[in-house]
Amino acid sequence: MTKRQVNNLKWNAELLKLGETIDPETDRVVMGYPKVRDLKYNNIGITAADKFTFKDANEIMKKIETRLDRDVEENQEEYRLKIKERIYDIERIYVREDDRIMELSLSYVS
Repeated sequence: MTKRQVNNLKWNAELLKLGETIDPETDRVVMGYPKVRDLKYNNIGITAADKFTFKDANEIMKKIETRLDRDVEENQEEYRLKIKERIYDIERIYVREDDRIMELSLSYVS
């Protein structure tokens, strides 16, 4: 018998993907991050080791867990997350295959 997955993800974020949008003022095509869909997540929190792991990359500011999404896992450079009014880059992804969960380490967009 398989495990029954229950929805224990509490918070909402917006998943953004790099793509073309039309500027309403000039009617020209510009590169941007339009919204793909809403994303449910849980906040995990970060440790001091997470904050200072990368010397050359941005500092990890938030860790969340969400359902497994293969598109995000394979093309993490093309995706961003918008939580409240703040936009985050995805720095690292850790996948737990058995639980079908992925943990995302996020940093502020620079």
